[in-house]
Amino acid sequence: MTGGLLKIYSLLHKSKVCHHHYHGLYKARLRTLHHVLWCRGCSSSASQPRFNPLNIQMLSQELHEQIFKTDKRRRKSTPPSNEDIQRSIRHLEQHNLWGKEGDLLPDVHFKLPKLFGRNIDEHFQILAMKQSDEYMKLSELLAFSSLPPMPEEWEFRKGWTMYKLGENSEVDYPLEEAIVFDVECLMTELDGQVPTLAVAASTEAWYSWCSERLIEERLALSPRITPADLIPLETTSSSCKAPDQTGWKERLVVGHNVSFDRSYIKEQYLLKGTKTRFLDTLSLHMAVSGLTTYQRALWNAKNTGKGQGTQYLARKAANKSAGPVSTAWLHKSSPNNLADVYALYSRDDERLDKSQRDTFISGTMEEVRDNFQELVSYCAKDVEATHIVFTHLFPKFLERFQHPVTFAAMLEMGQAYLPVNHNWDRYLRESQETYEVLQQEMKLALMHLANDACQLMEDESYKDDPWLWELDWSTEDYKLKKEVVKKKPRRKAINQDVKEDSLSKIEDDNEMGRMPKEDSGGLGEVAQDRSKVALQDDGVLREVDVRVEVEDEELEKERREKEERDARVKEVMETAIRIPKVKQHMVGYPMWFRELCPRKLDEEWAPGPSLISSQVRVAPKLLRLTWEGYPIHYEIKHGWGYLIPGREEEEEECDEEEQKPKFPLGALKKLMQQQTPHDGQKPSAEVDSPAGNVQFDMESNGHDISEEENMVRIFTLPSFCHKTLRSLYQDGASNKVGNPLAKDFFNKLEDGTLRSAGGAQATRILELNKIISSWRNSNKRINSQMVIDIDKNHLPRSVTRHPDYDEDGTYGAIIPRVITAGTVTRRAVEPTWLTATNARVDRVGSELKAMVQTPPGYHFVGADVDSQELWIAALLGDANFAGCHGCTAFGWMTLQGKKSSATDMHSITASTVGISREHAKIINYGRIYGAGRPFAVRLLMQFNHRMSLEEAQEKSNKMYAATKGVRRFHLEDKAAEFLIAHNILKESEDRYISSGRLKEIGKHLKPGKRRLLSDTKLWADGSESAMFNQLESIAHSKHPKTPVLNSSISRALEPATVNNEFITSRINWVVQSSAVDYLHLMLVSMRWLFEQFNIDGRFCISIHDEVRYLVTSEDRYRAALALQITNLLTRSMFAYKVGMNDLPQSVAFFSAVDIDTVLRKEVTMDCQTPSNPYGLHRGYGIPAGEAFDIYEILEKTNNGLLAKSSSNSSAFSSSTTVTAASQSSMR
Repeated sequence: MTGGLLKIYSLLHKSKVCHHHYHGLYKARLRTLHHVLWCRGCSSSASQPRFNPLNIQMLSQELHEQIFKTDKRRRKSTPPSNEDIQRSIRHLEQHNLWGKEGDLLPDVHFKLPKLFGRNIDEHFQILAMKQSDEYMKLSELLAFSSLPPMPEEWEFRKGWTMYKLGENSEVDYPLEEAIVFDVECLMTELDGQVPTLAVAASTEAWYSWCSERLIEERLALSPRITPADLIPLETTSSSCKAPDQTGWKERLVVGHNVSFDRSYIKEQYLLKGTKTRFLDTLSLHMAVSGLTTYQRALWNAKNTGKGQGTQYLARKAANKSAGPVSTAWLHKSSPNNLADVYALYSRDDERLDKSQRDTFISGTMEEVRDNFQELVSYCAKDVEATHIVFTHLFPKFLERFQHPVTFAAMLEMGQAYLPVNHNWDRYLRESQETYEVLQQEMKLALMHLANDACQLMEDESYKDDPWLWELDWSTEDYKLKKEVVKKKPRRKAINQDVKEDSLSKIEDDNEMGRMPKEDSGGLGEVAQDRSKVALQDDGVLREVDVRVEVEDEELEKERREKEERDARVKEVMETAIRIPKVKQHMVGYPMWFRELCPRKLDEEWAPGPSLISSQVRVAPKLLRLTWEGYPIHYEIKHGWGYLIPGREEEEEECDEEEQKPKFPLGALKKLMQQQTPHDGQKPSAEVDSPAGNVQFDMESNGHDISEEENMVRIFTLPSFCHKTLRSLYQDGASNKVGNPLAKDFFNKLEDGTLRSAGGAQATRILELNKIISSWRNSNKRINSQMVIDIDKNHLPRSVTRHPDYDEDGTYGAIIPRVITAGTVTRRAVEPTWLTATNARVDRVGSELKAMVQTPPGYHFVGADVDSQELWIAALLGDANFAGCHGCTAFGWMTLQGKKSSATDMHSITASTVGISREHAKIINYGRIYGAGRPFAVRLLMQFNHRMSLEEAQEKSNKMYAATKGVRRFHLEDKAAEFLIAHNILKESEDRYISSGRLKEIGKHLKPGKRRLLSDTKLWADGSESAMFNQLESIAHSKHPKTPVLNSSISRALEPATVNNEFITSRINWVVQSSAVDYLHLMLVSMRWLFEQFNIDGRFCISIHDEVRYLVTSEDRYRAALALQITNLLTRSMFAYKVGMNDLPQSVAFFSAVDIDTVLRKEVTMDCQTPSNPYGLHRGYGIPAGEAFDIYEILEKTNNGLLAKSSSNSSAFSSSTTVTAASQSSMR
C-alpha cells in the first residue's frame, strides 16, 4: 500500500513541474498523502488529527480506539485500494471539489462509558435486550395465549370490576402485568376529554371500569378535569404513589391506537413516570403491512365495488416494460382502523360490528346508561379483536424486525410527555381574544367593501369593473300572494250606529257651513267643495253630484295629480291582504350580496353582509386581487386564475346563448396602463413586468381592440386567455386552486406576486387574514389538548421546594397522542405537536410549542440531528462507491461543504440551474426521496410562475444530469460476446452503455431478443449516482431491508407483491426508514446512559429531526453530554454496519445541544407573536436558554465525566483538555 502511495507521490511531483496551474491541487494531494502515511504508521500520537485518504478529518485516535475496537470473530474491513482512491479523486475533480479544504476542527478527547460486546452492534443489541427483556416476555405471554371467556353481564359499578371464573369483584386496578386495553369516551361530555368506560383483558381475567359521571347522576360536576376523573392502572383511586414495598413494576398495555387510551390513564401524568409501557397494534400493522397514501386510495377504490383503483393501476402498468402489474398487495394490507385490520388478520374474515360507536359520538350519558350492557360488550369485543390482531401481528413483527433496538425504542417512544403550567390557560385565552379582535376587524372591513360594491348597482358602474363585472347582479322582485277573486256578496244594511254617526257628522258640518275635507295640500283654502248627500231606502250612504268650481288651471292640475296618487295608494293598500306571512329576503339587492346577509329568522342574525369572510368566493374579487397586475378571476372549469390580454389570432367564435356579460376591456386596459412606467417609451418584448407584457401584446399586433370584441366566454376568451394558478402544495396546474387567500399563497403575498388593487383597507384585510390563519386552522386541535393538573402532593419535592415554585399556580401535563409508527416508513404521527410551526411575529398562537414549559427545577435538553437523512444517503453512496467517507461528490459536500463558501449541496445545486438555495434545498430532498424530473419541473414552475414549461424541463434535465447522472445499461456477458463476434460491439467498448447506444444495438436484433441485452442498469457521472445506485439496489432486492437495523419493508411494498410499481415509495422508504433506525438507536442509548449514571430524566418528544428530554436542572449538563455521546455512537453504528470502521469528526457530535425551560426551535427565540407581543422574556419572565457544543459541554462536565460529582454541579470546571481560547481560535 505504501509503495503505491509513493508512486502517486512521484506522479504528483511530475504533475507539479509540468502543470504549474495545478499547484493548488498538488498541494492538497501532497497534504493528503502525508496524512495517509501518518495514519498508516508514521505517528501514533493522539495529539495529531487523523485524516482519511481523501483529506477528510476523522475521529481522534482515542475515540476511534474506544468505539471501533477489534473484533476477532469479524473480519476486518478492507481499506480502500489505490484504484478506489484514484477513482474517487477523479470523481471529485469532475465535480470541482478536489483540492477544496474543509474546516480543521480540534480533536475531542475524553473517556467514553464502557461499551458492551465485541463491537458497537453487539453493544446496542445488549442494551436493547436488557431494556426490553421483561416487556418482551409480557408481549409473548399475550401473543401466544388465549383470553378467558368474555362475561355475559357487566357490573354497573364505579371503578374497576374483575370477572374471573364466573365471579366478579371490585378491585383497584387490573392485577396482571400484561393486559389488552380499550377506552370509550362520550364526545358530548366535555368534548370527550373524560373517559366514560373501559375494558381490559388479561390471560387470567376480564375487567370493566365505569366513571363516576356515568354511575352517579350529578348536575354540579366540575368541568375541570382532574386525576380523579381518569383511569387508574397502578394505584388506588385516591392515590398516585407507587406501592411502598414493591415500587413501580414493569407492566405492558396493548391497544389499537393505544396512545389515545394512554391519555386517559391517571399515572401517565406523573412527572417521574412509571415502568408501564404501551404497545400499539396500529403501529405494528403499519410496520408489517402498512400502505402508502397512494396505495390506501387504491385500496379504498377497490373495496367500494367499482374497482376503479385496480383498473387504473393495470392501465398504468400496461404502458411499462416491467411486466404485468401485481395486485397481491391488496390482499396483504389494509387501512389502519381496527375493523379493517381485524378483517385482514382474522382467519374467519369476520368483520367487527361498529354500529354502537354512534352512541359515543352523538349520544347522551342517559343513553349510555340505558344501553350499558350493549356498549360495554361493544368495547369488550374491540379488546378481543385487538388481542386477535396482536396474536397474528407480533410474530410477524419479530420476524421482520429482528434487531432488539426496534422493539425497545418503540416502547420508549410511547412515553411522550409534555409538561405545562398555568401559562397554558393564559395562552389559550390571549390567543383566542387576539384572534376574535382581528377577525372582527377583518370582517367589518370586508363588510364595508361589500357595501361599497353593492352601491355600484345604482348606476350600473359594476359593468366597468374588471373584478365585479361577472358577479350575479340579478335582483328579486317583491312577490305577493295570488289575488283571490270572490263572488260579489249581497248588499247588507249598514249598522244603525254607523248610519247615525254619519248623519250626525253631516248635520254638524252643514251647520258650520262646510263639508268634510281631505288633506289636499292647501287646495281647500283656494276652492271650496260642495256636496249633497242623500240616504236611500235600503240604508246605503251614497255620494251625489259634486260641483267643483275651479278658478285656476294650475289648481285643477294639482287636483288631478292628487287623485292619481290617492288611487295608487289605494291600489297598494288593497294588496295588504296579499302580503305573504314570510317576508322575502333582501328584495332589490343583487344576488351575490343577498347570499352574504343572514335572514332575520337566523339565530345569529346581524345587519348587513355579516356572513362574509375570507373563505367566501366573492372575497378575492372584493379585495380586487391581482396576480402580477392582472385581475384574478374564478371559473368553475378552471378554478381561480387570472386574465391576460390575448392576440387577435387567439380569438374564437362563441354561441350567443353561451355569452356572458361583456368584459370591461377598457377598464382593464386603463388598469394596465396605470401600471406601465410613464417614460414615454413603449415596453419592449423583454419587459418582465405584467404591465409591459400587456402593453406589448396589445400594440404589437397593430390591432386596436374595440368594444364590439369584448363579448367573452371565459374559457375561450376572445381577446383574452385564462390561466390557472398553481399552488405550491398542489400537484401541478391540473388541480384547481380553491382559494387564493389560503396559506399556500402567503409567500406570493409577501413577494408581491399576489396583491390588492383595492387600496389600504384591502391591503390591511390581506394582512389580517395572514395573521389569524394559523389560529383559525389549529385552534380546535389546540383547545382539545387534555391538560391534567397534578396535585402538589404528587409533585416531587425538588419542584415544590424550588424557589420558583408558585403556590397559586398550577402544574400539569399533556400526553400527546403519538402513533409511534404512523406511516409506512415508521415515522411517528401526531396531528398537533408534530406539525406545529415555529413562532412567527405575524401568526396568532404560533408560540404554541413555547407553552410547553418545565416545572421549577427541571430543564429540557435536546438537539437537532444535523442533515440526518442527507448524511445517511451520502453514507450509503460512499460505502457503495469506494468504501471511504467522502469518496463521492455527494458525500464530500455533506461532510466538508460549507454554505459560506457555496460548497454545500444546496448551494451547488442552486448555482447549477440558477435558482435560490432554499428552492434547491426543497428539490434536493425530494430527489433523494425518489422523486423524478416531473416533480422538479412542477416545483420550478411553482417557485417561479413566470418560468415556461420548456425552461423548467431544461433546468430539471440539467439538474438531474449533474446530480443523479445518466442511466447506463450493463450488457449481459453472453450478449456482449455475441455482439463482438458479429462486429456490432467493439471489444474495447465499455460494457456499461447509454440508452441511446442500447437502442442503436437493438436495431440489429430481433424484437424478442432485445430484452436479453442488459441484465442491470445504474446511474453514472452524477454527484449522487453512487447513492442512487445503492438505494435502488436495496429497493429492488428480493427482501428490502434497512442497512443498519435490517428492518424489513412493508409487505405491501415488497417486490414480490408489487413487481416494479411504487419505486419512488420504496426508495423513499430506504432513506426515511433508516432515519427511524437512527432515532431508535438514540432512544436506546439515552435510556442506557440515564440509567447507568443516574441522570434524573425522561423522554419527552421527538419532532422530525429534534429530540427532547426532561431532566432535573442539576443533571442538565450531564444529560447534554449523554446526548453528544449518543450521537457519536449512533453515527458510528451506521458507519460500522456499512463496512467503514471510522467516522468523520464533522458529523460525530451535535453542532449544539439546547438546554432550555421551554420548547422552541432556538434557545434565543423570544417567540413574539400578535398574541404574545411582549415575547417570552418580558411577557412571561422566561429567559433565553443555553446552547453548547461538545467542547463547552466537556468543560462543564469535568472533561466528559458522566458520573455525578460535586464538580458537575458547578457552572464551569477548570479541568479540561480544550480551553475556551483554543476553541474560539479553531472555529
